[in-house]
Amino acid sequence: MKITFDFEKPLADLQLQIDKVKQVEDKNKLDMSATITELENKLEAAKHEIYTNLTGWQKVQIARHPERPYTLQYIELMCDEFIELHGDRTVGDDKAIVGGFGTIHGQTAMFIGHQKGKNTKERQYRNFGMPNPEGYRKALRLMKLAEKFNKPVITLIDTPGAFPGLEAEERGQGEAIARNLLEMAILKVPVICVIIGEGASGGALGLAIGDKVMMLENSWYSVISPENCSTILFKTW
Repeated sequence: MKITFDFEKPLADLQLQIDKVKQVEDKNKLDMSATITELENKLEAAKHEIYTNLTGWQKVQIARHPERPYTLQYIELMCDEFIELHGDRTVGDDKAIVGGFGTIHGQTAMFIGHQKGKNTKERQYRNFGMPNPEGYRKALRLMKLAEKFNKPVITLIDTPGAFPGLEAEERGQGEAIARNLLEMAILKVPVICVIIGEGASGGALGLAIGDKVMMLENSWYSVISPENCSTILFKTW
């Protein structure tokens, strides 16, 4: 079942009308093409009206849409081949960050990105796209590997922030992100960073220092998540 936000309700209603007219057309063997075309034109007009006048919060909602593509889907669609590499060689393999060598039309690059999940089990497995220090250290290991073989680095950013748990702080969350900022700034290969969904705080910044930083439509990139900012400014989530 398709997930619909409140502001998309007019679109859902129009789509429901189109589906019902098509059912009547099939059931009664009638020609309802004129009615269907009229409704489809209304739907396109409504889409244009809604999506060209989104508020900031509505854009945040779309950036977090559970049906929005994630890093591995982009890599699968872009790359002819992809070999995922695991582990930071110190603590473990953080599932919230994925990376490896991929080829596009014969050109090899290192792809690194945050990975969320499409269902509850997968979201827990990926820690909701919130990396621990070992995730950033894995990313740095892969960047240095790309530098060693003179391959460009492409990062795909989509995280609500670095994991804020006590154990993450104990293992050096701040230092791991800071180290990435330093190393990415002096990396000897091209670095392209793309915000594909949400880019919150240092959790995003740890993968987003590059020669070129780009954002997809209806994505956001900020020093703090909207909810945490609201909590500081207005004392409410």
